[in-house]
Amino acid sequence: MIATDKSGANLVSLFYALIKDLQVYDLNNDVVQNAAKRLIYYVNTLLNMYKHIELVRYMDYIFFNKQRLRFEIDGYASLQYIHDKLKTNGVKTLTFLPGIDKDEIILFASVFKEEPDTFGKHLASGMFEHISTEFATEEDEIPDFLRDGEHIKRTYFQALKVTKNLLHYLWTNQTADMKSSRRIVYNLINALSQDELGLLALTAIKDFDEYTYNHSLNVAILSLALGQRLGLSKKALARLGTAGLLHDIGKVQIPKQLIYKPGKLTEEEWETIKHHSDYGVTEILKTRGLDEIGLVSITVAYQHHWNFDGSGYPAHEQDQEPTLFARIVRICDSYDAMTTARVYQPIPYLPHIVLRILWKYQNIFYDPVLVKAFIQLSGIYPVGSCLELSSGEVCLVIRQNQGHLARPFVKLVRDAHKKKSDGRMIDLAVDKHIKIAKVIYPQKFRVDVASYFV
Repeated sequence: MIATDKSGANLVSLFYALIKDLQVYDLNNDVVQNAAKRLIYYVNTLLNMYKHIELVRYMDYIFFNKQRLRFEIDGYASLQYIHDKLKTNGVKTLTFLPGIDKDEIILFASVFKEEPDTFGKHLASGMFEHISTEFATEEDEIPDFLRDGEHIKRTYFQALKVTKNLLHYLWTNQTADMKSSRRIVYNLINALSQDELGLLALTAIKDFDEYTYNHSLNVAILSLALGQRLGLSKKALARLGTAGLLHDIGKVQIPKQLIYKPGKLTEEEWETIKHHSDYGVTEILKTRGLDEIGLVSITVAYQHHWNFDGSGYPAHEQDQEPTLFARIVRICDSYDAMTTARVYQPIPYLPHIVLRILWKYQNIFYDPVLVKAFIQLSGIYPVGSCLELSSGEVCLVIRQNQGHLARPFVKLVRDAHKKKSDGRMIDLAVDKHIKIAKVIYPQKFRVDVASYFV
């Protein structure tokens, strides 16, 4: 039995692989034939479970047999491609029926990748007996204000992919190009201007296995949001965002087994880890396309563990002050790190507890003005916080309520009996009879926080 939540994603991935192979090889090539065999085997396996296989594009989503497919890190490219081709070709519903064979699915994949006119002519010829399509009408088109939410998600996952590739190149001693990271930072800036709260919500995505990549991107987004609140220009934000993305880049020179060590570090191991600030300078100097933005990133990579009171590492004169960007990244780095599960910290700090820690150590580790601005940005209960309400229901904070920082927008995830809920949204600033009883760990009721944001 195939897990239903993975069935659609696997189908899309295999279909995408066949299409990409057909862009390089002819229909009879072994590569194409093998890709088709894998796909048709999977399709027929699904058809033994379902009467038919239906992919529906609606409201910028793809649904597999009425279940919405979510954007995932690894499957992003395939889902995005299939979605865009369905949209370009005007297809609302694509259905695979029992009886389909390898030759038919190869022929359909070869036609599917063509331009709309060619695609339409082939469909009209009636050559596909076990594949049916339903074309969209104007009424099916989604309004722009609904499309923005998916656009923000795509921007986030594109940025995550670029971050992953950049760090992979450096980890494998290959020369990395700064241009790709520069472009994605500008995309993040644009996304923030469209929907700051929507993009900030995605920083609640925490991938235990991909911590280094997630952390770098989340620090960049948090830094950009804080910089935007401070009124920085777009040019300054581009420098800050790139610096946030690259702040931990020196860790590529630290042995992975040390970075992911489950137990407590020895003093010698901790000293090795601390050298990532020095290594960050050399790693950025090695990249192609180094310019003024890269030079700012060098400073932040070196200074982001300097404390407000003059302490911190690497060693420096106590009267040497970290730059504004380094002070911003210092706060965002600490916040994301403490709220994320890691090998040696399997249960992360609750977000509101981290805000208290930042507040406690202002004037020592952190710039007090920036701490206040960050708390105003994140709210009393930051996005991703799991709350128990006075009704006994459990909810997640989805967005901040700018006029009411202690009364955010929430999504119900468990009912009063702690059974899985329908996900109803509540604006606590409007439903004032509902009180927040306490903040709880999402693990207590097996709530997967990230799944509600992708």
